[in-house]
Amino acid sequence: MINFGWIGALLLLAAWLPETVTTFKSKNLDALNPKFIVFSLIGSVLLALHSYRIQDMAFLFLNTTIAVLVAVELTVYFYKLKTTV
Repeated sequence: MINFGWIGALLLLAAWLPETVTTFKSKNLDALNPKFIVFSLIGSVLLALHSYRIQDMAFLFLNTTIAVLVAVELTVYFYKLKTTV
């Protein structure tokens, strides 16, 4: 049986991962909105906790991985702010 949850999780990560890698390599934050980054991080962490609670491993994997990717973007954002000041 096809597990649409895992397929969807992998497709979303396939879309998100290149953006994070590009941001990390270029350290170009012109397109990043700090509110978006913070809300994405908080939302992903909360959804990961919810996924754990209901034992949905596809969504737990997705939201945990996205939280890590967003944390990388947030780290790059603060690093860039620190070096430009």
